[in-house]
Order: sequence, then C-alpha cells, then structure tokens
Amino acid sequence: MAIKKLSPVALATRDFYLRQADELIAKESSDTLKTIRNAAKLMFKEQAFPTQKDEHWQYTRLAQFVQKSFDSLQTAHVPNIDLHAYMPDFAVVKVVFVDGWFSETLSDDLSVLPAGVSLEPMTDTLSDSTGVAHVFNNEETILQEPMATMNSMLMTDGYYLQVSQNKAVETPLLVLHLQTQSGHMSALRNKVVVGENAEVTLLERYVSLVDDDSACTNVVTEIDVAKNALVKQVILQQQFHDAYYFNNQFITQAENSNFQTLFASSGSWIARHQNHLKMDGEHIENSQNSACVAKGKQTVDSRSFTEHNQEWGVSRQLHKYVLDDQSIGVFDGMIRVDRKAQKTDGQMDNKNLVLSHQAKMNTKPQLEIYADDVACSHGSATGQIDEKQVFYLQARGISRTDAVQMITKAFLLEPVEDIASNEIRQWITKEMTTALNATHIAQAHLG
Repeated sequence: MAIKKLSPVALATRDFYLRQADELIAKESSDTLKTIRNAAKLMFKEQAFPTQKDEHWQYTRLAQFVQKSFDSLQTAHVPNIDLHAYMPDFAVVKVVFVDGWFSETLSDDLSVLPAGVSLEPMTDTLSDSTGVAHVFNNEETILQEPMATMNSMLMTDGYYLQVSQNKAVETPLLVLHLQTQSGHMSALRNKVVVGENAEVTLLERYVSLVDDDSACTNVVTEIDVAKNALVKQVILQQQFHDAYYFNNQFITQAENSNFQTLFASSGSWIARHQNHLKMDGEHIENSQNSACVAKGKQTVDSRSFTEHNQEWGVSRQLHKYVLDDQSIGVFDGMIRVDRKAQKTDGQMDNKNLVLSHQAKMNTKPQLEIYADDVACSHGSATGQIDEKQVFYLQARGISRTDAVQMITKAFLLEPVEDIASNEIRQWITKEMTTALNATHIAQAHLG
C-alpha cells in the first residue's frame, strides 16, 4: 500500500500519533505486543486518516478531527463523583472506566460475579503471554478498519469478559465510560467470550463529565458467541457535542447462538458505530438495531456488515434516525449470503425522520447473495412528519406540539421495543426521550 498524500495539518496530526505509538512501544514489555503495535503503526503510517475519497467515509467527514491531536497517554484522574445520575434504577454489576482506564474504586467488587464468570481489566489480561494470545488472534481483520488500526497502535486498557459454558449471568453488567479530560483519547480494547449454552446481558454507556469536552473515544470490541449461547447488548452513547466516538465491533457466532444488539446514540460531534458480524454455524439468529438522534451539526453513522456463512440463519435489522438542524445521518448496511448459506432469512430496514430542511440522511442498504434459496430484503425511507398523523391526533383534542412529540417519539423508539427486559427498555426509552426533548420537535412544522 502506498503512503497516502496528506495535507500539512493531517501530516502533523498523523506524526503526533506515530510519536505516541513510539512511546508506547518503548515501554512495552511484551515482544508480541510490540510486534502488534509496530504492525498497526506501519499500517497507520500508510493509510493515516480516511477521507471523502474513501468509499466508506464519503459522508462522515474527519476534516475537523484531523485538526486536533488527542493525547492517549494521559493518565486518568478519577473524579470524586456520585455516579447515581448515570445508573439505571435496576440492579446491575457496575464496571467503570475513566478516560479509558479501569477504575477499581468506582467499580463494584467484581468478585461478586458468579463462579465461571470473570471480568478483568485488559491491562491485567495482557500481563502474560496467554492473555495476549487470547486477545490478539484477529488482527488481520481488525487492521482493515482505519480507526481500529489506530486503536491497535494506541490501545491502553479495556476489559476481558469470560462467561463459561452453561453459565447464565442473571444481573446485567453495566460498563460505564466516563470522559473527564478534554483533548484526551480513550483507546479501549475489549474482548467478550461467551461459552456454550451461556447467557449474558451487557450494557455500555458513554458519557462526558466536562462541558467543553473535545475528546475522542476509540473502541474495538471482539465478541465470540459459542454454540447455543445468548448475548444481549445495549450501547448508549451520550457524550457531549464536541466529542468523537468511534466503535468497531467484531462479532462471531457459532451454531444455534443468538446475538442481540442496540446502538442508541444522541451525543458526540461524530458518532460512528460499526458491527462486523460473522454467522459461522447453522440456525443462528441475531438482531442489530439503531435508534439515533442528532441535532446541530452532529454526524451519526451506524453501520453493519453481516455474513451469513451457513444454512438456516436469521438476521434482523431496524435502524431509525431523527435528524434536526443541520445534522447528518449515515447508514451503511450489507448482508452477504455465502453460497453455502441456503435457507437464509435476512431483513434490513432503515427509516429516517428529518425535522429540518437542512438535515441530511445518506443511506445505503445492500444485499450480496450467492445462494439461491433465501428470503432476504432491504429497504430505506426518509421523510418528514406526516401531517395526516398530526391532524388525526389534533382532531382528538391533542395539541399540535404534543402530537408532533408523540409521533416523533413513537417513530424513534420502535427499535427499543425489541428489548425483552422491561427494565432495560424503560431505561433506554427515558434516556432517548430526554434526547428528543432537546431537539426542536416542539416547533417542528415542515409542511
């Protein structure tokens, strides 16, 4: 790969991150990790930052991002904070990261986890060669994504979750990410391994604690779902509007497993979330949904790449966006069906509601099918609030303001309704309703 030609600003920013990588490599005690960081550094030096000329970054512009230099080497300053405002009103096991570093003082005692279930900081996992081998066995795939490459080069901490076979974790695990320092990059590397017949619910919440937070969160998470296992995941991204959020998830499912994920987003200047999912067994099911709100000049970008590789797979996707002001929405989804994946049932739907004439939606649902006995579909629609619906509600004594709010809320929360847990569903509903109330839906009248 040829080294990409960069502007002077982008070149200076690239070199800033390369120097940070050099510092991390110099401190690294593991030869394997040195090799991994060096490989990522070489790749990053060549590909640097994606631009609009890169197909998958055409609508998610990093021009302002490359004008900033986020320091991933800053250590965390654990705040003296009451976390009550960030906690749901149901029981969870709380795991807290501050500026990308695990905080033992703010987290629950993880020894309370059931036998056969362990969650430890990634720094502990990587302290021996066995842990390194478990975490870094998929780098060739991960390095295909530019922001994931940066993560491999600059990663600091994260978590390693293991659920042994036949174990059901009854209490959801809440991983709370606190961003406390402006100008900081949290480079998190996570690994989730769920054994046969096991079950776990994983909640992740990203929040900022400083008003002028211009920080970056760059996450890579690998999730291995074994035979007959069930993984439920909800990601709630609520960082302040000057923040940057990039999350690449690499999920592998085995026979008869079930993976359910929802990305709920209302924060960050740029929020880009990607699922790379491989269905490597028969009778696999999964759902990948999004519920996104953007206002001002925010960009929210949700993507999925789903590979049906064996027979009788079922995948469902529903991605919904509400866009206000001059915000930009991006959806890019691909369902690829291998020739061996007969009897595949795949559905992908993207619906978007624009509350402003200046808001934009860019969408590209795609199917790539090599089998001949499948039932796959995709669709997308973007529009404004239906005046007939508003009239219908007003005819029943509901004010126009309340009618518009009801319609918008019902539209956005449809993917949330798929959450089986009543407690979790109500929690996400409350948070996304608050995000909606911060838009101009009360004044929306686009007819």
